[in-house]
Amino acid sequence: MRLIKEKTRSYESFHKSLQYFTKNSDVRGDLRLISFENHQNNNNLLEKYTFFVQNLWSFQQKIEEAKKIEEIHALILSFVKRILQAKEVELFLFNDSGRHLIPLNQKANAQHVNTVNKIHRDGILDWIFESKKPTIVPDLDTYTASGSKVNQLIFPIYDSGLKHGILSLYTPITKVSEVSLENRSVQIILGIVMPVIMKLKQKDSINKLYQELQVYQSKLKNDSDVYAIGNIAEGILEEIGEPLQVILSLTDLLESENAAIDRQTTGNIKNQIDKVRGLIAGLTRFSGLNKPKNQNSQACDLNKIVKEFRNIINATLQNLGLECELDLEENIPTILSDAGEIKQLLTSIFSLLKSASRKSGAFVIQTKYIKEKVVLSVFTTEQIAGIANENEYRSNVTVRLINELMKKNEGSAEFNLLPLKGTIIHLIFPLKRKLSL
Repeated sequence: MRLIKEKTRSYESFHKSLQYFTKNSDVRGDLRLISFENHQNNNNLLEKYTFFVQNLWSFQQKIEEAKKIEEIHALILSFVKRILQAKEVELFLFNDSGRHLIPLNQKANAQHVNTVNKIHRDGILDWIFESKKPTIVPDLDTYTASGSKVNQLIFPIYDSGLKHGILSLYTPITKVSEVSLENRSVQIILGIVMPVIMKLKQKDSINKLYQELQVYQSKLKNDSDVYAIGNIAEGILEEIGEPLQVILSLTDLLESENAAIDRQTTGNIKNQIDKVRGLIAGLTRFSGLNKPKNQNSQACDLNKIVKEFRNIINATLQNLGLECELDLEENIPTILSDAGEIKQLLTSIFSLLKSASRKSGAFVIQTKYIKEKVVLSVFTTEQIAGIANENEYRSNVTVRLINELMKKNEGSAEFNLLPLKGTIIHLIFPLKRKLSL
């Protein structure tokens, strides 16, 4: 027999043609077919979720055992990099004033920190918090015709409308879906981590408050002695005034009765008396700082107080070889405060400057009105020790005193140490104060 035509047709093997039958619904009672391939996919998906839940449970156990912020950051870094491809992972939290984002990792890349605070100043973070979604911010420094090589992926951290901070990643990823497993995984670990971080921060805050309490107790004990010395000094200033008046009267008497007397000599005596009187007047005005006052806040002209303070410290500046320039914005609105407290703030800042001063140094006192706030700034070329970070200036009694006085005025104080440039101190006074009943 001769083969005329050959047909080639493949048939599915018997074992692959077999089907699993299962009930589709208890109510309907009908059956649906499940192939081997679907059954295998379901098993793979189940294994994947089982592996994810195990990792998540392990992560939660390690977070609960963590005793330090550094340990928590290391765990976040490790777990997030398992979920998303990332070059850097940093968690940032807002400071007390809400003006700056502070990295949880103290060794965070400075460029990463600057980039985050820049997009915060530019208002990009406000838009991200409004959207409540993970957002890609392209890195323009690495942007080419084919796109950005590295993107910044930002996850906003919020709770009940309050902004706590962000999770920032440097990653080549260009898109993250809101409903993706990766996004939801990150949201879960942030929900696990944030309560633990807040607990550790509260614990540190309580410990620091206890240390501050001990420092203030010691300071109050010393202040009682200083207050007594201040009262004695005030009495001495009053007693100095009487002999000066006698010397001036006798000098005038000698000039009138003795025509041959050297007028230049008597003129020098009068000039020195006027100089001493000026110093006494200035010290008398500031002596009120040593007395407890129960005065209400009133409208204060900040420029006028600064000029008066400048005149008082002029002699000290000359002895220290320092220069002080004033850059005062004209017609700034008055602030609701206590003039004595502002003088005490200026005196405290000047004590910081003196401790770090050296010959031929200089500083500038500036006032500006910015968005319903009056800002008093001090710029100096000196590096003031003890204010490089929060831990250092919390142990500085003078800095803490400045912070407490600013809180009393419903404002804030900022200390910025700039390497190779100097130090900047900002005192921010709100134009509007809360009504105290």
